Amino acid sequence: MDWLNRLRLLAIPTLCAFLSFVFVVIRPWSKIAGQWAFLVYTSNLIFFFPRGRISVQLEATVTGTIGGILGIVWSTATLAIAAWCGRKYGSDSAESRAILGLGLALLALIVGFIRSKSGRLNVFSKIAIFFPIFMLTSQQSITYLTPAHFLQQFYVVIFSAVFALIPTLILAPHQSSNQLGVHIGNTVNTICSLLPLSLSNLLDVDHPLAQARPSTPELAAKELEDQPRSSEASSQDRLAKQLKGEVANLHVSSSSYVRESKLLERQSASLLSVIKALQRLQRNPLLGQTSHAPGERIQAALQKSFPPSRPSSTAGTPKKRRSLSSIRRHSRHSVSADRHQAVNTAGRKLRHLTSNYGRPNDSHKSIPLHTRPDLKDASQHLVEAIVSCLQLVNTTLVEKFRWAPSGNAEKGETTREDLFNARIALEDVLSDVQRALGTLLSGSTTGIEPNHSYPATPSDGQHPQVSFTESPDVTNLLQNKDRFRLAFYMTALLDLARDVHVITNTVIGMSEREVTPFSWMAILRLGWMRHDKDEDDAGDDNQQTNETDLVMEEGQPNDETKEYQDMDFVTATLHHRRSPLVEHGDMRDSLGRAWRRVWDNHQVVKGRIMLSRFLHQTKHSRHVLFSLKMGLGISLLALPAFLPPDHAGRKWYDSSRGGWMVVSYMFVLEDTTGAILKVGFLRGLGCLIGAVMGFVCAIIAHENPYALVTLATACTVPISYHILFNTSTPGLGVSTGITLPPLLFITYLNESHGQSYFTLAWYRFTDIIIGTAAAVLFGTFVWPVHARVQYFRAVGGTMERITEFYLRMSRDLVRSSLVYRVDDKQYDDLEAKIKREFALSRNLISIQRQEISLLPRPVKLYTEIIDASERLLETLVEIRLLRFSVPRKATVLDVLPIRRELISTILINLWACAHSFHSRSPLPQFLPSPRSPLSELMEVTDQHARDIRAFRNSYTSTFTAMDEQSRGRDRSISPSVNMHRPGNSTANTEERVDYQAEMAILYAMAENEALGEVCNILEEIVASAKTLFGTQTFLDAI
Repeated sequence: MDWLNRLRLLAIPTLCAFLSFVFVVIRPWSKIAGQWAFLVYTSNLIFFFPRGRISVQLEATVTGTIGGILGIVWSTATLAIAAWCGRKYGSDSAESRAILGLGLALLALIVGFIRSKSGRLNVFSKIAIFFPIFMLTSQQSITYLTPAHFLQQFYVVIFSAVFALIPTLILAPHQSSNQLGVHIGNTVNTICSLLPLSLSNLLDVDHPLAQARPSTPELAAKELEDQPRSSEASSQDRLAKQLKGEVANLHVSSSSYVRESKLLERQSASLLSVIKALQRLQRNPLLGQTSHAPGERIQAALQKSFPPSRPSSTAGTPKKRRSLSSIRRHSRHSVSADRHQAVNTAGRKLRHLTSNYGRPNDSHKSIPLHTRPDLKDASQHLVEAIVSCLQLVNTTLVEKFRWAPSGNAEKGETTREDLFNARIALEDVLSDVQRALGTLLSGSTTGIEPNHSYPATPSDGQHPQVSFTESPDVTNLLQNKDRFRLAFYMTALLDLARDVHVITNTVIGMSEREVTPFSWMAILRLGWMRHDKDEDDAGDDNQQTNETDLVMEEGQPNDETKEYQDMDFVTATLHHRRSPLVEHGDMRDSLGRAWRRVWDNHQVVKGRIMLSRFLHQTKHSRHVLFSLKMGLGISLLALPAFLPPDHAGRKWYDSSRGGWMVVSYMFVLEDTTGAILKVGFLRGLGCLIGAVMGFVCAIIAHENPYALVTLATACTVPISYHILFNTSTPGLGVSTGITLPPLLFITYLNESHGQSYFTLAWYRFTDIIIGTAAAVLFGTFVWPVHARVQYFRAVGGTMERITEFYLRMSRDLVRSSLVYRVDDKQYDDLEAKIKREFALSRNLISIQRQEISLLPRPVKLYTEIIDASERLLETLVEIRLLRFSVPRKATVLDVLPIRRELISTILINLWACAHSFHSRSPLPQFLPSPRSPLSELMEVTDQHARDIRAFRNSYTSTFTAMDEQSRGRDRSISPSVNMHRPGNSTANTEERVDYQAEMAILYAMAENEALGEVCNILEEIVASAKTLFGTQTFLDAI
């Protein structure tokens, strides 16, 4: 960010502070807010601080204003009851003080629960109790309720919100669309730089675009050219991380764009579709870290959990295919028996997606295509076409939405004809790649001969004799164990090209009026407040997938118990109506039978179960416990305010303005002990700095309004700069800023009660320290929530949801259907929940980095576990997409025993890891390995590929010979007959060639490759869990 933008963003809170201080020093204005006038800047800094984004400021204004008004209404209602008690029982009576304390405690319980339950309502919950703390602890002698009790704090809320909103609307850049364009341009440029480099590293291709590296400076490019291949891999990983960050920024900008566009009625549905497509592109395996090396801690865990001392029983040549009967009886191998080859390699060797089970030692990182020049050239041309389409799309979007072009964006106008031509070129090259991949399994290196054609039937009326043979080139290719990697990444390239084709069509189909005019009436709508899902997803709820099963729905038996067989007893009882029992043992009296009849009624049982679950969730809810800590702490700290008037504690509370002590406790109390320590330390340090600054400024100003406004505004400049641009400790600036107004303006407002500036500063500092210490003690000893324990629970919950994700995938896969159809919405919802668990886990890791703990914590291993879990989810998503194109009958339905065992072993490993992290208990010494059934599935795929390839070659050679004989007879009969026979041209011949079977086999090989990566990641997570929680060992001599 340049200095001009920084100054522009800094000017907004500076102007806001200036308006807040002017409001205090002008007597007619400050008189309407009474003794609370100095809280305008404090509220502005805590609840409405402007950060230069209009949509965020609008949301903060609405939520903060509503929360503040509701809190003031609650305190006003409590004051009304206390005033009635004061008139009946006397001023400052025990009944009146009890009502005030009870109202404050109940409000603390409510806002504590809201604050813990919803992070989005954090500002709402804090401001809802901020003003009632001051009001309810200072009105013990109330006998009559006046409008000033409500209006004084109400004006503070309104003016603090307005003073923050107006400068934001005036000075903040309307940058949701422009910022969105910048992120789209950066994403496209990163993809255009990463894709050629990724293909070059994977396929051992010297791609011209990879050598150019448009996003790399010339000097850096020369340095990278002089480095070995490892530097290119590191550059690829760097670009992949950069792309991930750009897509994350794009998601944030698109969310802001959606909120503002809904407000201003200028939303583009086509642009949102392009953003979704770009997010899908980032998940493509070619645009990620294609060569993954486990982290240092996971490598050490692998060495410890899977030592390389065990002799190999599975390495070497692939095993022979066994019959299905022998598959059911084959021995189960442990993970440690198959892991030795991976850990036996020297150094930190990069592991690829192909599983290490049975891999030869000569497998290499890149896949040379010297024997397939057609596939090599076609893949290069396809990458060039993809890059060209993306660059044209970016240029078109910049011109259409009038965005500022990025540094690498192409200059010049782009017409629709250019996009049409780019799309046609992409389609042509995509067809060439598909044809080359089809011939990859057909045994031909040059495609179909141009002078051959397929007759409708053989001339002699007999079926051709098919002989299954293989060409030498194909045999050599089959011996290459990297063929599964080749299939995986080539199918990923095809999917990437199709996604780019969709983006191009979307941009071409954009209408001329994508942007609607501005409407001020749209401000009255609150649809921008929350936008979790796009509007185009709303129509998916009414769309139900109809699956074409092998057994029709009418012919399937209706099994009522099948619906409840996967549920536990209580859940099945809740959903399944049981038949009433006639008698219960020896119970003979009518009263007992009537009681049992009512007690065992289905509706009563349902109510019992619901009540039991509610009580269990309430007792074990961390939100309820946090609410109790909030209410108990605020009640105890505010207790001196409700003591009798002549009590020493009451006098100390009133003289020291103890409300700041209660407010400090409310702000410092967080969910975890580590966060409490961090916030408490920053609040104490900030209060010390603010007290010194306020005391010095108050001595200099001497109640001069001009000097007060000038000095206070000058002090807020570094404070605002720290809050805006320091992402690690913004709370330090907030704590410093809120200390200034009481010290500067309490004496000016004649509310000091004869106390000097030093006394005010000292009381202010001690109140903050007492509240902070109380929050630390409560958070540490009263129902403590440790980030370490919460992290293990979060990881356990993540593994459970990943297990559910894979279980749903498996159910959809093994259905007796030739058509693979799934409900995408349930997967999207579950994936969103898993990603939220990832975010929570990373947040807990960051908290643990800042904690002071007596126990040693492998925080780096914690991070690597989350990285592995994220890769596991991405791999499962890729497998789910690949399964739409695999040959189901040959690779799924015909080999259900293999699939069943593979699914079971993966589920057992996932469940064991989830249970281990949840309970922090050791894992068993041996777990079933999914590599054994995976190797058998790979052999099945290989055999099916051989069958298709042999049939294709034999079919082609046989009908080519028949075609030559037919043309020879035609030439002997009439030389002109062959010219008019349909299907003699090369184009017609190529149109007849269909490579759907070959492409399906390639997708099946890609699925096997991705399953190998699942095995690798599972071993990493299992090894990490064994390192963290130990192993239940029963066999020492291994």
